[in-house]
Amino acid sequence: MSETEDVRSAWGRTAYWLTVNAPVSARALGGPATDEDIAGLREALGFDVPHVLEALLRMNNGSTAKDTSRVLPDGRVIPVRHLDSAIFPYGRILLGCAEIAREYAKWRRTEEENGLDGYWRVSWVPVVQDVEGQYYGYAVDACGASGFSVLEYGEGSVPREVFPSLGTLLASFAQALESGSWDGWPARVDKGSLSWGEE
Repeated sequence: MSETEDVRSAWGRTAYWLTVNAPVSARALGGPATDEDIAGLREALGFDVPHVLEALLRMNNGSTAKDTSRVLPDGRVIPVRHLDSAIFPYGRILLGCAEIAREYAKWRRTEEENGLDGYWRVSWVPVVQDVEGQYYGYAVDACGASGFSVLEYGEGSVPREVFPSLGTLLASFAQALESGSWDGWPARVDKGSLSWGEE
């Protein structure tokens, strides 16, 4: 199978599992990304969207369909995450095109404003991030030497490769749902909603 087919297969397993076992959480999955969504993300990144990421986004444009927003006193609008958005363990969400663009800009700005050369490279594209959008998640390396590897990032640390491909990350997640556990964190479903907790 190609990398793109790996992504489609793995994410298809996940979407199916959610639909059958956690339908309330499944409704947090966004619809397919449109040509306009992909074009907007391409413009925000300044390079082509990795084909593996585009394949994922064309299936579900994030897991934040139930999210709302709130206007702060200073006029800024911030997202209010719905609990069902966090379909990945550790309270992580699947980012959609607009969220990827926003988070990518934030991480690049952090590097540039603080003179942290190599802290967040131009080719690193966030894909999965903690529900608060703060410090933890997974990114695809759009210019990896051996394909589109997946990096894990966390507060105060430089991202490091943890999966050889996006398909591998998504297959691991699908397997965790099907087996009921991710690294000691059991998948629980209550009234159709998925959550993860320590055993």
